[in-house]
Amino acid sequence: MKKIFSILMVLTIFILFSLTWYCSQKTEQLFNDQITAISQASPAELVKVELVDYQRKLFASKAETAVSINGGKEVRLNHQIRHFVWGIEMITTLSPDSALAKNVTTNFPHDPLQLTTDFSLLGASKSRFILPQFQIEDESGNLKITGFSAGWDLNSDLTMGNFVCFLDNLQLQLADQGELNLANLRISIQITDVQEAPLGNGTLHLEKLQLIGDEKPAIEFKNLQYRGETDLTQGLFSSTAELSFPQLTLAGETLSDGRIKLTLSGIDAELLQDLQQTAGNLQQQALDQQSNPLELQLRLFGLYSELLNSGITLTLEQLFLNTANGGLSGTGSLALLKESVVKGSLFSLEAIKANFQMEIDHGAFVTGYQLFNNLQSSGDNYQNKTVLAEQAEQISGGLIQKGIFTRQAGDRFHMDFSLVDGKGRLNGKSFQLN
Repeated sequence: MKKIFSILMVLTIFILFSLTWYCSQKTEQLFNDQITAISQASPAELVKVELVDYQRKLFASKAETAVSINGGKEVRLNHQIRHFVWGIEMITTLSPDSALAKNVTTNFPHDPLQLTTDFSLLGASKSRFILPQFQIEDESGNLKITGFSAGWDLNSDLTMGNFVCFLDNLQLQLADQGELNLANLRISIQITDVQEAPLGNGTLHLEKLQLIGDEKPAIEFKNLQYRGETDLTQGLFSSTAELSFPQLTLAGETLSDGRIKLTLSGIDAELLQDLQQTAGNLQQQALDQQSNPLELQLRLFGLYSELLNSGITLTLEQLFLNTANGGLSGTGSLALLKESVVKGSLFSLEAIKANFQMEIDHGAFVTGYQLFNNLQSSGDNYQNKTVLAEQAEQISGGLIQKGIFTRQAGDRFHMDFSLVDGKGRLNGKSFQLN
């Protein structure tokens, strides 16, 4: 019995060591695959990652990489890698002898900044970065960040994943130039696939955004919300963006219930891919001082023209804003028709189909005119509101006389514009665009 038990123990240890040795080899392969995946996923080699050194051992390995963004100065990173039978853990820090690391250590004399990543043996990864507090100050100003953290989950080839980011407070003060304050920022992004552009959706919530300029009116958003989504259907991309805020303080005026929703559709996937490849080749040639990229630039312009002629449509599904004295609302669309539909150059009016409808209360028009003037003032030296209201009344009357506005019941102004077959109509009347 003891002999059998001893044999089983030896066999178990042998299997564990064999699996650990296999995991150490698998880890090195995954590490190299990740570097390759990052390079392939980066458009036009925007981010370049190179493996400088890899030292593999049984239970732990060390690696060093060099990262550069858009051909800029490279940053050296150290990676401490622990490989187990059940998975891999990697801790990434700045190379201690780099200039960036010394600068960060000077301004952040706490625990070293580190990124922790867990890998599965199939290549999927989960990363997290936490920065409880950070502050830097010099003669140009100071920056203070509290409660920052970020994390992302990615599959092995970086085509699917999730990203989250949290920030409690950010305060940026520039000497004699103003101040920026952010509070309770929450970002969430889900990537469902990566084609010529990332597909998926994302949300942003910001409790407060405050911008105080030097001798400029202050701007303050409260509970800013954003949502975006990108989709691919039958070879065509579409993208939707929605922005809303319950309150905006701007140049002494309070605006509320702001909403805007835009949709961009009809982007040809194959043309977009050709455009990205040509732009990447052009960027590479631009680094070669002896090259003449004129031919490639002409091809790039041709691809832009083809993309615009493929039938792109921008739709304003919703525009709404309230002021203390009334509100405004609007909808509209702008379509660049396909080449098969129109004959003529890209810039022909016949290639454009557009419409826009807007309603605005008289009080909201006055408030808008007051805001326009206040934003051009220094500090709080605003003009007299009564004088501005009289000027706004004269301007609105002139717009009605010229047919740009029509007066509706309830002291509202209406505008209806359309462009079809190169012919414009405003409030039911034709007019020349040439």
